Amino acid sequence: MLDLGQYIIQLLLTHDCVIVPGFGGFVANYCDAVHDESTHTFSPPSKKILFNSSLSHNDGLLINHIAEQLNVSYSEAEQMVRQSVDDAWIELEKGTLLKINGIGSFSYNNDSAIVFEPHLTENLLTDSYGMFPFRFPPLSYQTTPEVIIKNDNIRKMPVIDTHKMLRYAAIIVPIAVLIGLIPVYRQHSQYSAGLPVSIPVPQSIEETISATNAEQSVDNAIEASTDKRTALFYNETPTTSTSVSRNKQTKGVYYIIGGSFKDHKNAEKHAKKYINAGFDSEIIQTDNLYRVTLGVYGDKVIALHELRRIRARDEYSNSWLYTKPQD
Repeated sequence: MLDLGQYIIQLLLTHDCVIVPGFGGFVANYCDAVHDESTHTFSPPSKKILFNSSLSHNDGLLINHIAEQLNVSYSEAEQMVRQSVDDAWIELEKGTLLKINGIGSFSYNNDSAIVFEPHLTENLLTDSYGMFPFRFPPLSYQTTPEVIIKNDNIRKMPVIDTHKMLRYAAIIVPIAVLIGLIPVYRQHSQYSAGLPVSIPVPQSIEETISATNAEQSVDNAIEASTDKRTALFYNETPTTSTSVSRNKQTKGVYYIIGGSFKDHKNAEKHAKKYINAGFDSEIIQTDNLYRVTLGVYGDKVIALHELRRIRARDEYSNSWLYTKPQD
């Protein structure tokens, strides 16, 4: 008896209907992805196979396919299919369960009607190739406990009464304006009376610079506004005599990681590859992994700068920065 199941499956991958002459037709219908809430299982889209006994005419699709696969003539393939169909009817008439491998089983019910039970061994939808059912249990969400902050070290800001401030401003602003006008009034009175008035004489640029306090020189002004060592990525421990406060860098060692591996031999192979590419590569072991570095730095600013430069190359776009605190 010819195994028709494998040929029917091959045709159902690209056709929606395959007819077995003298027996019936197998119709494939598209089914959406399914979520089983009881088992929390997700199944990809697939084809559901139905059987229609009224589709028994010969459309030539199955016989031509068998003839090509077995390298026989059309008449020989037709004879093979006819013999297989006759044997199938004999099995059903005996009351036994007829199985077609990879497709399903057939039997008679109490009303002498054929009952088809599909038992597909593979997903016949080519768009779902490589997809398999998977189980994903529901996530258990936990609310973040409320953090209670003690008010011992919190400075309470006084509540400002806006209306009271406006009343104070209405009194203080006119007084301040009058006080500011007094020197102008005195100067105007002296000028009207013919008295000498002291007019400030503009100084030259050289006199202005020479009169500037040494602590307010140009170099000190630049030093106060810009941290030269940070701007130039120069790492030097500041002395205690420096009067300008600087942002403290976090102490630690900064590694640019090119890859992480569980196998030490695999890590060694990638380390040699990075060394040949011009990197000062080494292997460090953290979190039960062997991490291969592309560089080691003591300053985080320089490490981030180098990381951006290395990531600009496509083959190292997945590199990342790992920080190891110093003991």
